[in-house]
Amino acid sequence: MKQNILTKFGLLLLIALSFTACNKWIDPDININPDAPTDVPMDLLLPSIEARFAFNCVQSNDNERTLSLWIQHMTGIARQSQAEGAYSYRAGDVNNYWGDLYAGVLMDAKQLITKAQQPEFKSPYYEGVAKIITAAAMGNATDVMGDLPFSEALQGADNLTPKFDSQQEIYAQIQSLLDEGIELCSKPASDNIFALSGDIIFGGDAGKWIEAAYALKARYALHLSKVNGAAAYTEALGYLDEAFQDASGSAYYYYSSSSNNNANPLFLFMQDRGDIRVSDVMINRLIATNDPRLPAYANPITDTIEFGGVVYPPGSYLGAPAGTPLDGASTPGPGIASPDTKTPIITYTELKFIEAECKVKTGDDEGARAALKEALVASLEEYGVNNDTSFVNNFNAEVDALSGDALFQRIMEEKWVALMYNFEAYNDWRRTGFPVLTPNPANPGKGIPRRFPYATDPITYNPNTPAGVTIWDRVWWDK
Repeated sequence: MKQNILTKFGLLLLIALSFTACNKWIDPDININPDAPTDVPMDLLLPSIEARFAFNCVQSNDNERTLSLWIQHMTGIARQSQAEGAYSYRAGDVNNYWGDLYAGVLMDAKQLITKAQQPEFKSPYYEGVAKIITAAAMGNATDVMGDLPFSEALQGADNLTPKFDSQQEIYAQIQSLLDEGIELCSKPASDNIFALSGDIIFGGDAGKWIEAAYALKARYALHLSKVNGAAAYTEALGYLDEAFQDASGSAYYYYSSSSNNNANPLFLFMQDRGDIRVSDVMINRLIATNDPRLPAYANPITDTIEFGGVVYPPGSYLGAPAGTPLDGASTPGPGIASPDTKTPIITYTELKFIEAECKVKTGDDEGARAALKEALVASLEEYGVNNDTSFVNNFNAEVDALSGDALFQRIMEEKWVALMYNFEAYNDWRRTGFPVLTPNPANPGKGIPRRFPYATDPITYNPNTPAGVTIWDRVWWDK
């Protein structure tokens, strides 16, 4: 399923350039293949990188599916998903993600950066976009695994056992890479020998990449709220001033509705495996508030189901409780699991929630309420259900009555709803404790996991891999 996403580019042979024989590090002969070109044009390499990043990192079956179970957007009802939802998650479960990250996204991005720096190909826009994606990919990875190889990684035979940089060091490098990307994408078009072609996310618009980079800087500044306190909120607000100011700037990876070879990863997972359902926590909240996003997030059930002493007829919505293999419960809906449902990289909805949180935490309740209201409207528009004025009016009235800690809690709860099947909901829960979630009863005592373990491959092949890490340990910023 991982390779299907690349078919539209006609780049199946790129696998020989990007993947190692095993997942541990980089084959020094990676560019030698008599049947494949050794010089891939930048306008073909970039869409491959974007596809791998979106499909194998941001919303991958090996990353976001698991986190959606822990954050209770989804519930595992059978097989691997049921086990992972009950917090049975081991080093071997991380191997695919680890390989996709290092041998896929990061290695390809490094190749693009190197090529774009060569005098005969000199293209600051390609280099800048590759650095922005590298920063986002490392952010995605370090947020679930903490310390990681970075400064010494991707050197092939020159260093098969790179050191693990601290998460604090990685976060500094993420911000530095975003700054470099902004600077490179700010250069005049005449500085580029090759125009920014093949860009699926922004269609070659370097200005939109600059705004997205500032948005990412705000996200990663906010992640350090437990570390930097009030300074994190002030820093994030400063970056928001330079980020996109409406939904037209949102960064998505776009899929095709015409072929399963280029389809949304959750849609493909439901076709291939289908062992998750929308959680009862999410569906019960949506029903209780008459939220118009319900039919976007979940499909109605197709059979009559008696559960908990209640009979649910066909056409109603039923969430699956954690620890309960309720196969007939609502499956993920068209707003998150259609063939062409786009993968969010960073959106206007998320930015308005960041603004709301930062303002309430810096004492600006009025500004926070305004931003929260705008965040809700942005989310409704994102799912095409922005015509329910009654719901919006009731929401606004409730928000107007809130301030301080109560307003902050509402912001985070609403963000959890709006960022359905989105990695950031897990980061927010670890940072803030909201929404308050009850751990899966199948694994009492230890609570909801706080991170991924390290993959089997680095544990086996790299002696620098930290030992004894469990899924209940905390990464550096999750104090």
